[in-house]
Amino acid sequence: MPRLANERGFFYTFTGMPPALQLYIHVPFCEKKCHYCDFASWELPAVQQRRWAEVILREISLRAPLAKGRPVDTIFFGGGTPSLLAMEFMNTIVAALRSQFDLSLLREMSIECNPSSLTREKLDLYHGLGFNRLSLGIQSFHAEELTRLGRVHTVETAKLALQTVREDGRFQFSGDLIFGVPGQTQESFLSSLETLLRFDPDHVSFYGLTIEDGTEFAKQQALGTLVLPDDGIYNEMYLAGVDLLAGRGYHRYEVSNFSKPEKPSLHNQGYWNGAEYLAFGPGAHAYFHGRRMVSPRSFTGYLDWGAADFPDDAWGIEVLESDQKSTEALMLGLRQARGADKIQLAGLGFELSSSALDKWVKAGMLVVEGNTLRLVGDGWLFLDEISSDLLARGKSSR
Repeated sequence: MPRLANERGFFYTFTGMPPALQLYIHVPFCEKKCHYCDFASWELPAVQQRRWAEVILREISLRAPLAKGRPVDTIFFGGGTPSLLAMEFMNTIVAALRSQFDLSLLREMSIECNPSSLTREKLDLYHGLGFNRLSLGIQSFHAEELTRLGRVHTVETAKLALQTVREDGRFQFSGDLIFGVPGQTQESFLSSLETLLRFDPDHVSFYGLTIEDGTEFAKQQALGTLVLPDDGIYNEMYLAGVDLLAGRGYHRYEVSNFSKPEKPSLHNQGYWNGAEYLAFGPGAHAYFHGRRMVSPRSFTGYLDWGAADFPDDAWGIEVLESDQKSTEALMLGLRQARGADKIQLAGLGFELSSSALDKWVKAGMLVVEGNTLRLVGDGWLFLDEISSDLLARGKSSR
């Protein structure tokens, strides 16, 4: 089994090596803004790619000394739509990462791709640059659902992209779907999941639709024109999808993520297990030395930040206190199949309430095995409620 991110600290300490680091590159360009998306991404003319690349290359150079020779474990290009980025800029950015960071122990290098912008030529170039994992944003295999979501690709384009990646054979690949789409039924969601599985992906993610402020869906909801599946149907979609994937040999290692044996997303596991990471690009979030840092979110704000030599006062910084760390350790632990660690929580000064644990154990939604507490059964549907209850009824000694 690959080492989980929370095990890496022990591994590197034991071998006398500095702990590994993760890198994230935010590519903010899209062909069209999806109706549900609140990420820092924009429909911008191609000429803006050059301006963005010039700034992000300088940001990489400025922040690279923070690594101080620490080996990089994973790299993730997210967005936006990284597969829209001109290869000229992809080449220069990867070259900068290789020259300024220690990638000798790199295990995973991922890129998010949209079916409409993925070609065989790009697969060749990605492989040559060292990418070994692709994440394809499919979302649905029903034309009317893609239209509702504001996606630019078609069903046939998605199938062609998946077939191309599968036949290529050089990459682990993941397919992303959304459930709870307006007008969606359990049957249509499972049909999309069945279609995705025909391409034999290494990994599947499916996410419940949430309405975020500032999105097209939020505007429709405010106008009363957005009709979502009710909670019962939403929950049934999730449980049916979990059952289908389990029957095909996919392990649910996180509430929305499923993989074949030994093929999880190592980068995302790092986030959930407290790994440190540096991040580059507009609106990019980093976590380093107990601090969370956020780059200016707007495109012009990011360019202006670069023009001013990246002053720290424009870099949103939050120092995590012990109670915040224990909150994250519990919530991020519970959302994974591995569970949350009582010893880790105690080390952060947080004591769980026995009566609160008993409540959820008796409800059949939580199990406590030694020092580990894990969700089971319908507990996955009540993740937020269970986490909030355990946090509210626990005690912090710091």
